[in-house]
Amino acid sequence: MKLRVENLAKIKEAEVEVKNLTLFVGQNSTHKSYMAHVIYEFYKEVSNLKDNYGIFSRFGAFISKKVQQQYKNEIEYLLSLRRELTEEIEERQIDVDEWQDEEYTRLKIFINKEDEKLVVFFNDILDLLLTELTKKINNSFNVDKEILKNLYIENMMKILDREFLSIAFSTPLSHFEEEHEEVSYKIINNIVNFFLDNLHKKLNNYHSSYYFPASRTGFVLTLDEIYAGIFRDKFRGQVSATRLGEPTIDFIQTFADIKTGKINEKNLFSFFSIDKKNSATSEKLISFLENNIIKGKIKEQKNEQDYTNYYLSVNGIDLELHLASSATLETLPFIVFLRNIEKLSKTIFVIEEPEAHLHPKAQIQMAKFIIMLSNAGAKVLVTTHSDYILNEINNCIKLNSLEEKNEFAISKDDVSAYLFKNEENETTVKALDIDKFGIANDNFDEVLDELLDKSSELSERILDND
Repeated sequence: MKLRVENLAKIKEAEVEVKNLTLFVGQNSTHKSYMAHVIYEFYKEVSNLKDNYGIFSRFGAFISKKVQQQYKNEIEYLLSLRRELTEEIEERQIDVDEWQDEEYTRLKIFINKEDEKLVVFFNDILDLLLTELTKKINNSFNVDKEILKNLYIENMMKILDREFLSIAFSTPLSHFEEEHEEVSYKIINNIVNFFLDNLHKKLNNYHSSYYFPASRTGFVLTLDEIYAGIFRDKFRGQVSATRLGEPTIDFIQTFADIKTGKINEKNLFSFFSIDKKNSATSEKLISFLENNIIKGKIKEQKNEQDYTNYYLSVNGIDLELHLASSATLETLPFIVFLRNIEKLSKTIFVIEEPEAHLHPKAQIQMAKFIIMLSNAGAKVLVTTHSDYILNEINNCIKLNSLEEKNEFAISKDDVSAYLFKNEENETTVKALDIDKFGIANDNFDEVLDELLDKSSELSERILDND
């Protein structure tokens, strides 16, 4: 799926294709995190609309009312075409209960016919829907200004698609005995809901999104205090110094819910529906992290209030988290979340700076974990500054090109990568070429060359002084 943004902070325009594994690379302050934030919130909002029927119905009704108010002439034209169809059905004396199975009567006025007026109208409905989603995304930044101007989806649907027209014109004939305004609303609501359904399908029905912010060590050690601040601010109306974007708040909320055992209805359903296959895959991923990065086991201990504390167990000794290494604290959230995920193959992970606090050797292992996560069916988006992670992912692409059976191999077709670069106080986003040898990127090479050149120059000056 391709998302295009316009005027996202310093990013004037960018188009990103979200694949099984998507990488954002580049220097600091190029707004990689902003783009990751937008993609996470977009998936989350669409998933929430689809999974929560009440929210879905209210949102669809809200859009439908807006369309009804703003496009009176277009709706009248749509209804006139619908009346033509109705009259033809009546002339042929087709029973009301049978007409929905009649492709001819239902679509006759559109087959092999381009109707630009309706195409523009339907696209306007889609734009209005995306505008409202964009507002929700802007609100998720929790700042008093607009961060994102416009959001577009490439080729969301073919407007004159037979299924779409069937939905748009499937209002039973009996409804035309009702008030004109009620009829138009029902038809428009059909169209809006069809757009939302197809949008969810286009996202492959992913139903869970998890965001792992940078600086996870700080969140792990101060989780309770930060969560208390958010709680005071959000539910008690008290002033809090906690000012975070919604993806980070979601991370803290989910982590806190797991620790406190607070399971809402959705989590309750998820808790009982974790299947053995998913559990086995998650345990394999957890073991990989414990064996290759943490070098120990993460143990859980619940108190009488069902509150969970975590410990690092090494050689039979349980260490409090504040005594654990920063590598352990950075990696801990992945383990905690993996133990509580309903369906790995329908989950989106947005991971900021997975290399943080890791030795280069551990960064290579983290890259392998990311590949394993993607191969397990999850959709993974990563922002990174690490040459080690990028090069190890290239090795995994090469493994796949050799057609070797390997759990770390990944197809180049399942990977997309983008370079974020500052140019004259504006960020450009460039899609990086990917072939059987991996991702082509000289971004890190430029820095290394500069460093080596400087080292050579200094060495020569030292020799000259001798």
